[in-house]
Amino acid sequence: MMEMKQKKQNNQKSQMQQRKQKMLILRWARVGIQIIFFVLYPAVFSQAFGAIKDIATAIGKGEAITWTIFTTKLMALIIITAVAGRVFCGWACSFGAIGDWVYQIGQAIQEKIKKKIPKLPEKVQMLMQKMKYLILLFVLLMCFIGRGDFVTKNSPWTVFSLITSGGDISEYKIGIALMIIILIGMVVKERFFCQFLCPFGAVFSLMPHIPFVKLKRRSENCIPNCTLCKRNCPVNMKLQENELREGECIVCGRCKYGCPKNNISIIRKMKSSE
Repeated sequence: MMEMKQKKQNNQKSQMQQRKQKMLILRWARVGIQIIFFVLYPAVFSQAFGAIKDIATAIGKGEAITWTIFTTKLMALIIITAVAGRVFCGWACSFGAIGDWVYQIGQAIQEKIKKKIPKLPEKVQMLMQKMKYLILLFVLLMCFIGRGDFVTKNSPWTVFSLITSGGDISEYKIGIALMIIILIGMVVKERFFCQFLCPFGAVFSLMPHIPFVKLKRRSENCIPNCTLCKRNCPVNMKLQENELREGECIVCGRCKYGCPKNNISIIRKMKSSE
């Protein structure tokens, strides 16, 4: 009996070590890809969302929609999201990458001073996630009535684009202030901007997702009352728990490699028994 118990404990330790190793590999793989996109394509987010604003402006003026390089980038991201979910948000968006890095710095500081900032209650977090839809609606309405310039002049995304391109941001005081607020939020809450404020994230989460592959959780095999995947998730969600929140998933993969039962896998949607 003692030998069997010891063997079981050793197996559990081995599995835990393997999960930690996989999580570490996943983390650095994401960081590597984020750095590549941050260096080579830092403005994809702003440019693609700029196409959405241009479309709303053209519709408001009753003009024909003009196809630009920004429109091409927007369509590329829409196709990628339709096929593979929000991988751009989780792996390539420069603003999301900054959020991840700033949050890790915040965590390191908290560990250093041995003080932890209290976590947001789940209900509050879910409510705050709705703010990005209101921001998207506001931006589209402003562009539709011909006030897109107001959005551009006061936008933290404009400030971010100018910083990454070496432009002058001195005239964008409101945008700078909002950028600072967002950075502070990023320190204390993982994926603060992506979850609560990103209008592009709102667009992606509202899209009808028809991916060839998707993350699938075998709920019947879960440990009773286990919430490890949810606690590991940067947007605080559990796969297949709430259909209305499925669009929040940024396909980071942390739930898959952190599950103690290996219940989460990447499968072809056409073969899944949904």
